[in-house]
Amino acid sequence: MSDTESMNESSNDLGDYRCGTVALLGRPNVGKSTLMNRIIGAKVAIVTPKPQTTRHRILGIHTSDSCQIIFVDTPGIHRGSKQLNRNMVRIAYAAAEEADVLAVMQDASAPLDRGTRALIERFADGRLQQPRLHVLNKVDQVAKQALLPRLAEMQRLDPGAAAYIPVSARKGVQVDALIDEVARHLPQRPAVYEADWYTDQSQRQLAAEYVREQVFLAMQQEIPFQTAVEIESFCEDENGVAIEAAILVGSERHKPMLIGKGGERMKKIGTTARMGLMTLFGCAVDLRLWVRVQPDWFDNPGRLHDLGLGS
Repeated sequence: MSDTESMNESSNDLGDYRCGTVALLGRPNVGKSTLMNRIIGAKVAIVTPKPQTTRHRILGIHTSDSCQIIFVDTPGIHRGSKQLNRNMVRIAYAAAEEADVLAVMQDASAPLDRGTRALIERFADGRLQQPRLHVLNKVDQVAKQALLPRLAEMQRLDPGAAAYIPVSARKGVQVDALIDEVARHLPQRPAVYEADWYTDQSQRQLAAEYVREQVFLAMQQEIPFQTAVEIESFCEDENGVAIEAAILVGSERHKPMLIGKGGERMKKIGTTARMGLMTLFGCAVDLRLWVRVQPDWFDNPGRLHDLGLGS
């Protein structure tokens, strides 16, 4: 059999099935994690109102009879002086280079600021050849007459984009249309993951993220960005899962603030995170937390590598 005949036979066996990666890109807090969780149907990426909640690349896997879309949720692209900030931005751009499709997201309910405009123009400059989809999120908060000029502006800024799609990740508006559009641009190839997989994160990673989410929600101002969670013990048996984790803070003065009066804040963080993990894992969870001070952990390349936050 010739090489051409072999390729044709392989294509016929494959049918029209498509599979590939889609990088979700954008500034902080445009709804990338919310969109991925909506599509996957599971909470694989934590969500808070605070910027820089997502710190590393997270896969969410959507599988249907016709396609498998591997979404890559990336940190928000922003400016920052710390090593952690620089690593996060490098992770986002690396995901863009490796993806089959780029989904450049923005918050349509907010004015088109200079940072968002610069980001759009950067991806439109031709350095990356993958199809680009512009996803305008939070359209449930935008009047139709205000959305149309925004879409026209996207077409002006990036006339070579494959599509411009308004969605509401929170309410699910136009999400199915986005999935269909993404699938059209994926390569024709078999699925990479089994049909029941929805993320590549381990249970240890998910546990750390669920705890960190509650830290972000509980704390104000700069403190969340100087915290990280390190799982020190993760044990499974017939009774469920037992987890011991340290919450790292960058300053001694942050420790009592995180613990709260009489330990109430830590108790609330632990209780809420444990309930979320019980739902996720489908079993009993014993979660034990404590606070550890590690000055400038967020600016230490070696420590960031240990925490899985290296670039």
